[in-house]
Amino acid sequence: MRFSDKNVIVTGASRGIGRAIAKGLIAEGANLALIARTKSALEELVEEAKSKGCRAVAIPADVSDRDQIKQAVERARKELKVIHGLVNSAGVLDNEGIANHSEEVWNRTFAVNVNSYFYTTRAVIGEMFERRHGHIVNIISTSGKMAIGPNRAAYVASKHALMGFTREVAVEAAPHNVTVNAICPGFVLTEMVEDSMRKFAKDFGKTVEETRQFFLDKMPTKRFIAPEEVVPIALFLLSDDVGAIMGQAISVDGGFAPL
Repeated sequence: MRFSDKNVIVTGASRGIGRAIAKGLIAEGANLALIARTKSALEELVEEAKSKGCRAVAIPADVSDRDQIKQAVERARKELKVIHGLVNSAGVLDNEGIANHSEEVWNRTFAVNVNSYFYTTRAVIGEMFERRHGHIVNIISTSGKMAIGPNRAAYVASKHALMGFTREVAVEAAPHNVTVNAICPGFVLTEMVEDSMRKFAKDFGKTVEETRQFFLDKMPTKRFIAPEEVVPIALFLLSDDVGAIMGQAISVDGGFAPL
């Protein structure tokens, strides 16, 4: 198995894309430090990992809290020793029109979607530099490449920020043989997206089914993407096969944002 001797931290591991990637890593033999707020969901993954002969630790934490992330990474090191890979997959999505946009939602969006990636990356990349080995994968969104609106100013702005962060850190990491890349999923049918569509329907006086169709019409494939469809490219970018691929943002979006 490709990851039988690798230790990987995954944030946002309790649900959605992060959970799917964690499961994919378990299937390939990886040892994991799983970070998210929902302890019970993390413990389910730990049990799955153990059943496959992998080591795993559940670390409940608020990823937007600098001190909690510092403690979480310290625990990951204690349990797994060397950290070979990091998957940043935590995220939030709230719909608010810009004219009445609250600072609370804006700040919370950036705290989770941007600050958390900074905290985790800063916490692990130094040791990767010293070993001259490591792989970081940031789960962003097609919203990091284009506006998808309406009512998503905070989300789209945060994802654009992550694009710049990924590219800059990749440049710094390249001389140390550490790869930093991003995946930009399109309309992946996660709990977060489902909740966003319900809010969208309420805001615009539509039914949830009408809202689903609105977004489906934007997709060339006319279907939503499953979280599991993001997994193969994530595993590749975490593997030693990634080679000189650095600072890239690869879309997994059914052709929605092909550039």
